[in-house]
Amino acid sequence: MTTDPARGPGHSDVLVGLQYGDEGKAKIIDLIAPDYDVVARFNGGANAGHTIDTPAGRVVLQQVPSAVFHPGCELYIGSGCVLNLVKLRDELALLRTVGVDLADRLRISDRCAVVQPVHFLLDQRTGAAIGTTGNGIGPCYADRAARTRDGVRCNLQLRDLLEDPEGTAALMLAAVERELKEEADAGERLAAERERIAAMRESAEALRPMVTTDRTHLARKVADGARVLFEGAQSLMLDVVQGDQPYVTSSHTLPGHAYVGGDLPPRYHRHTIGVAKAVVSRVGHGPFPSELGAERSAAYFAEACRTGRGRTEEQAEHDPQQLLGSADPLDVGTALRMLTGEYGSGTGRPRRIGLLDLEQLREQVTLHGVDVVYLNKTDCLAHYRDSHYGGVPVQLAAAAPGAPGSERIEVLPVFDAEQVRAAVAGLPGLDGVPASMLAFKEYVEQRIGAPVIGLGLGPERDCTAEFARPGTLPAALPAARQAGG
Repeated sequence: MTTDPARGPGHSDVLVGLQYGDEGKAKIIDLIAPDYDVVARFNGGANAGHTIDTPAGRVVLQQVPSAVFHPGCELYIGSGCVLNLVKLRDELALLRTVGVDLADRLRISDRCAVVQPVHFLLDQRTGAAIGTTGNGIGPCYADRAARTRDGVRCNLQLRDLLEDPEGTAALMLAAVERELKEEADAGERLAAERERIAAMRESAEALRPMVTTDRTHLARKVADGARVLFEGAQSLMLDVVQGDQPYVTSSHTLPGHAYVGGDLPPRYHRHTIGVAKAVVSRVGHGPFPSELGAERSAAYFAEACRTGRGRTEEQAEHDPQQLLGSADPLDVGTALRMLTGEYGSGTGRPRRIGLLDLEQLREQVTLHGVDVVYLNKTDCLAHYRDSHYGGVPVQLAAAAPGAPGSERIEVLPVFDAEQVRAAVAGLPGLDGVPASMLAFKEYVEQRIGAPVIGLGLGPERDCTAEFARPGTLPAALPAARQAGG
């Protein structure tokens, strides 16, 4: 989209997930993208599955920003991202099969770090302990910080592969050789890694027309009036510093980091947009205060990852409606996972399920200056009607350390999801929204201290009850009530 210098400098907003990932960020990006000229990624790599449901079918994006179906939006992958070059080339090819050619719309910073073959080896050996996806992201970020190992460069950027493909490939191969030197099948595995490196070189060359060496690219566009939306990968509870070590991702997921990894001065920041979901889930090990089934659920997830158990096995063995009526929270969590499709978009592995944790959301809103919130999967709360709760349970305070069962939970009235969908279809703002749904929205707002400007009622773009857009904020709310208030 061509910007108009007459309108003055533009602005930038940052959209982040407020929980543990999989909140439906891509759906909201797809919904609000027409309000922006550029949608940019600032962190993460091919370990983030962003799903968009379209009339042409479902598309799962891993590295490309989620505004692919909006021709007026430029897409930008900032220097804070790490690239799996082969997967990125394949992702662009997949998009072409559904009629989306990004050759003239995608720009990639040449300073992105490249995920090397040795990073996959290291991740596959050590990543299971914290539940990584095995895509080499963590080791790549680690090498980016280390810069050299034993006096040899280990942080290789996209520009290195484009400017010196032979020398960069040799460094990659040498790193693999050092890692495999004690392995009995080293020769056979090295042959496979040579093929992988060759594929990376081919992919880099295919991507060359989209790579920019101009570090002021976004700054100049925004100075001329462009509007930028930064799309965060993973989510706030998984930040490498603010999350619970070691069960976190390997990059900074916080909104402030958008301006470091996204290559834009922070002077242009306007709003921080948070996305959460009403049925909370977590992939990977680590603390999960509102988890249904607590330690037993975490142990089930660990075993499922070890054995490959997932969606297919659970559907074959369980009747979710029967489980939903159980008094055992683990059964309720399993039922909600099955009924709401909470499985990894790329892996199919089960996600751990928890209650909507309003204390946790309040903390994230306060800590990171979140201006507005979209709450997805509110239609799924209707399933609680058939549970022993008899309404929608929300967590107001986590259990005290060493005192399981001391958490504070409040049960709210259930609203009928189908009735809500029918009422809000094609209607702006509050017209036609049932009073029970508005009461739920207002309760959440008061508890977290931020306006809820959209409620997701299904995976599709038009299944959202919108009350405002980020650029037209509602009146300020009172400060959030404390969990004990």
